[in-house]
Amino acid sequence: MAPDFDIVTMLRGEFSFIRHHRGISHSLVGLLLISAAVAGIIYIDFGGYFWLYFLWAVIGALSHITLDFFNSYGAALWWPLSSKRRAGNLLMFMDPLLLMLFIPIFFIYQNPQLAAVLSIILVAIYLLIRWKMRLQVEHFLKKHYRLRPHNEKLAIMPALRGIASWDFLIDSPMKVTRGTMHYFGQQINSILFLDKTTLTPLAYKALQTVPGRFSLQFTSFYHIAQWEEKGKIFVKLMDLRFGNKSDFVYKLTMVFNEQWRLEKANLYRLNDIIPIKIGRDIPLNTSLSGSSRNIQ
Repeated sequence: MAPDFDIVTMLRGEFSFIRHHRGISHSLVGLLLISAAVAGIIYIDFGGYFWLYFLWAVIGALSHITLDFFNSYGAALWWPLSSKRRAGNLLMFMDPLLLMLFIPIFFIYQNPQLAAVLSIILVAIYLLIRWKMRLQVEHFLKKHYRLRPHNEKLAIMPALRGIASWDFLIDSPMKVTRGTMHYFGQQINSILFLDKTTLTPLAYKALQTVPGRFSLQFTSFYHIAQWEEKGKIFVKLMDLRFGNKSDFVYKLTMVFNEQWRLEKANLYRLNDIIPIKIGRDIPLNTSLSGSSRNIQ
């Protein structure tokens, strides 16, 4: 549980926690630092062999970070080289079967070495099964939609609900198709089509603000919409990973005035509204590297 000490960032507000959760503490560098700190505390209190404590701490932290990496939320593994979260997209955000795999371990807690080996074997088998399922879903979707590899990209991830359900995104030149496929029965539903347009200069600027940069680090799959209302310009970024019926769990809305200065930003998580401190505005002529496509 040591990598989840980043919960202390909640003291600075909920957005601070979301921004930093699974960040530095879930990187490979953070893993070594946390393991060294845990080993040092145990060594000071009980004596013994520091490097043995360090080894077990590394194994424990690595197993934690590995499981976090394999769900769609991901982890910033390569910090400080990159703050972007990477995800293996094999496990549900809250995977009930994965939790059940750890139940037998509580019956052999008196033999920690055996418990550790058994947990690694069970999790490895489960990850292999999930990987095989995703490959079969990928094969079916490519055949069903007759995808052209040079013009269309396919991303597959576990659905938010349903252990045998998989969400998918098809990135084509004119639109993004989002849907859910049920592994047993090979049924496809919850189809949503999002038209793709070239990013406007204001949308580019929005991605350079503090909220915009957070979004680029938070998710690799997003869609941008822009509209005007009552003299204000709204830019909305939707995280396409987690679908909630016809909507998305995470949405970011930024409000600009007629001079294109950011006035307000809110992160929406289902029914929760999380205000974001705007910070310093970014000049419009600042360049932004990357593509204007909806799925990055």
